[in-house]
Amino acid sequence: MRATLSIAAAMVLAHLAVGVTPVPAQEPDGLVFRRIWSSAPGTMLPDMVTPGAGRYLPGTRWANGGIGVLDLERNETVDVTGDTPYPGGDFAMGAVISPDGRRIAYQWRHFVGMGVTEFQLRVVNRDGTDQKVILSGKDDRWLQPMAWTPDGRAVLVSMWQTGTASGGPVELQVVSLSGGAPRVLERFDSGTLGRLFVSPDGRYAAYDFVPHGSTEADIYAIEIAGGEPRALVRGNGNDIVMGWMPDGSGILFYSNRELTHAIWKLAVTGMRPVGNPRLVRADVWNLIPMGFSGGRYFYQVVRASAQVRTATLDVEGGRVINPPSPIREPSEGWSRTPFWSPDGRYLGFLDYPIGVPAGPAHPRLGIRAVHSGEMRYLPFPFQGNPDVYWLPDNRTLLVFGGYRGTLGVHRFDLQSGAVTTVLEREPGAGEGGRTPSPDGSRYYYHRDRSAVYVRDLRTGQETQLARIDGLWRRVAVSADDRTLVVRTGGCWQESRLLVLPTTGGEPREIYRGRDLGCSDFLALTPDTRHVVAAVFDTLPGVWRFPLDGGKPVKILGGEAPRGFRLSPDGRRIAYWDWPDQEGSNEIWVIDGLTAGGSR
Repeated sequence: MRATLSIAAAMVLAHLAVGVTPVPAQEPDGLVFRRIWSSAPGTMLPDMVTPGAGRYLPGTRWANGGIGVLDLERNETVDVTGDTPYPGGDFAMGAVISPDGRRIAYQWRHFVGMGVTEFQLRVVNRDGTDQKVILSGKDDRWLQPMAWTPDGRAVLVSMWQTGTASGGPVELQVVSLSGGAPRVLERFDSGTLGRLFVSPDGRYAAYDFVPHGSTEADIYAIEIAGGEPRALVRGNGNDIVMGWMPDGSGILFYSNRELTHAIWKLAVTGMRPVGNPRLVRADVWNLIPMGFSGGRYFYQVVRASAQVRTATLDVEGGRVINPPSPIREPSEGWSRTPFWSPDGRYLGFLDYPIGVPAGPAHPRLGIRAVHSGEMRYLPFPFQGNPDVYWLPDNRTLLVFGGYRGTLGVHRFDLQSGAVTTVLEREPGAGEGGRTPSPDGSRYYYHRDRSAVYVRDLRTGQETQLARIDGLWRRVAVSADDRTLVVRTGGCWQESRLLVLPTTGGEPREIYRGRDLGCSDFLALTPDTRHVVAAVFDTLPGVWRFPLDGGKPVKILGGEAPRGFRLSPDGRRIAYWDWPDQEGSNEIWVIDGLTAGGSR
């Protein structure tokens, strides 16, 4: 397990690693790697492979929020639950297909109301018939189907409280499709459960797990009938389980343990490792495990992923000085939620494991030096997609999200890794657009899209500043903490930008029109002369709106900025965006890993 590092210590370790010679790539040894699928606009992103059902890969059809199936033999994608055009924002995720290829288990995300979501485990036939709700995650409990048992009678599910951090409890449950209460197979008081695969005989499950306070996974096995888990692979790097060998003789795993990303094999008898791991192939980059089927191994490759980008702008002149560029390569994982240090010298962001999109995954904290590009990563004890702000003392982050079962506002010390809960909030409190004051002593927000409030973090006292109907997303505050900007109207509606004092009072309109589209984020320039807005749908790009009510100017076009933040000097922006679907994801197979692997 890696201990929590200070920024200074992380920089020292990064320098020590320079000059170490990576392990050279080995010869193929009869293995054949082949690309069999590449994503196209409107397609889905398949997830896991089930032994025996490798022809059919299920996933979310983002065009309608339902489940689709990619038929590799026919090279076509078919809707399974195509009658679900995002009703109320509901959608499906995390689909796994049964070993016989006939049924699909998936998570259904149902938005009950403001800030409250119910997660259901559903099962449906591949032809769309006989859809059933097997289990409901009450009290905002997230359900994630992980794998089927080989006999098709049960599904292994992970469950945890939404809005909590990695320190919150996570349960691995066995859910019988014939009914009855789920059986808790394992409970994790802290940490993050990753991939899971069931052995061919149905007796064991192998999974990878990131302990609390670490950024590296270890691999364990547990008997599905019940019992204590046993470590299979620990230490020496980040170890991700790829699945059981089809004959049950061992597991494959993906690791960076030799300063290269490589495939390893470990012989296993029962749940006991036999000997040491054996290197199968070095220098296999960008692999996302999917699993064995029919003697072939399937994996996914990400060619483009959600990434933080930065650009230098002349806001006053309405022009781009340095165009947007990603802060790192897509193969290094997903990055999002950028935030600037108070002096503008560093850019923080949340880093997610490769192949894990924006969701309830366990992020690391990334910190990039703006001028040198030096990057380091620290353990981050918050789960999901919290809002993060860097406070003026340069060593403390203010985090809006969950920590160890507590949803609220927290302070995170970058030097010690200590977390202090400042304010607890109940799920479904209806708070939106939360933005802290420059000194971090209070935060501004809107409630139920109908009024602007400020809350004192020292006393918890809430004060209404203005009544405004139709508020949308982020509240922006000026650097001098005297001015707020809010937006009304949602996507494809007439929108207004309103300015009001932080002490409360009558809002003043500075813009009205449809140009904002799905504008998500707002910021005020340091001199409080302009509002900078990010638009990512109707007219994608970055716009400038004068506070005196003058004509808006598009500064940056053609981009889709999300999580938009303006640097303290007002010259740079940071944001994350979704890549184009075409060619961004690929599915590959490896032949030759088993005796029948080339069939």
